[in-house]
Formats: sequence, C-alpha cells, structure tokens
Amino acid sequence: MLGATQTTTEAPKKGKMPTLEATPEVAAAVDQYQEAKTAAKQAEAVMDLAGAVITGFVREKQDADGFAGKFTGSYQIMGKKSAAKVIYANKFSLSADDGPQLAEILGPEFDRMVTKKAVVTLKASVFEDEAAQQRLMALLGDAFPEFFETKITLGVTKGFNRDIYRVVTPEKLADLRVFARQYKPSIR
Repeated sequence: MLGATQTTTEAPKKGKMPTLEATPEVAAAVDQYQEAKTAAKQAEAVMDLAGAVITGFVREKQDADGFAGKFTGSYQIMGKKSAAKVIYANKFSLSADDGPQLAEILGPEFDRMVTKKAVVTLKASVFEDEAAQQRLMALLGDAFPEFFETKITLGVTKGFNRDIYRVVTPEKLADLRVFARQYKPSIR
C-alpha cells in the first residue's frame, strides 16, 4: 500500500527559501563569513561605546579651551597602548526652520556666522510643457514663482566652530547645539 502512494514535490512556499547542502569548502567559507560578521558587529559596538567616551572627554576639553580663547578642532589622546586623534570638523546641520532660534542665541553675530542660501528648482511641470518653457524664456519678473520652487538653506561660515566660544556663554552653548548640530567627529 505504501508503495502505491504517489509522492509530489511542492515548490517552496512563498517567503521560504530552499536550503542548499554545500561542499566542505563552501561550508567553511559560510562559517568564516558569519564569524567575521559577528566579530565586526561586536567591534562596531565596542567602537561606538568607546567612541562616545572619547568624544565626550574631548568635547569637554574643547569647550574649556574654546572659552579660554585657545580653540582647537582636533586633539590627540594617549591610551595605555596607543593614541587616537579626534577631529571635529566645522560641519553643522542647520535647519532654516530653526533660523529664529539661532538668531536669538547668536544675537548680532548671526548674520556673520550663518549663511543663507536660496535653492531654486525648476518645477517638473515646466519640463513637460513646451509652451511653459517658451513663456519662461519670454518673461521672468513677477512670474518667477510660476516656474520655480525656492527653499532657503542655512550653513555655517568658516571658523563657526571656533567663533561660537566668543559669541555664546557656556550656558547658551547647550541651546546652540540643539539647533546647530555638529557632525560626528572623526576618531583615527
């Protein structure tokens, strides 16, 4: 009776993938790959935790030096077995929406330390309409918003990371960092 039963092979169910039996060489490569992947994740976690300790230490020293008039953007730190360099670049993330808060914190130095840039983009509808393109060529003036979308972006001037220590008080520095987020420093 069992011999009379037909066996059917079903395709794998959607979402389930077939498992392959590998040669010893491929199996060893799979194991090496997965072990390296695990080690890399563990190393990345250690680097994240240690990096936060290092950059926090450097940030405190940089703030103290900056308010003392001895600003520097990078430091070398000696460990027990090696050294690390921490480099804070003059790169910040600013939002145009936060302009009023930045102006309040930076006071009269805002216009000197923060750049405003208008970004103009030709509307997609103009690309698709030849008549609109011809009209654009014939006139601009008051019709400018019919064809272009504009957006204001903010940036920092050269030396912003140094000048903030002359412009804000230590109490206002934390407020400034809410609206002018400095890019993550490089640790080498």
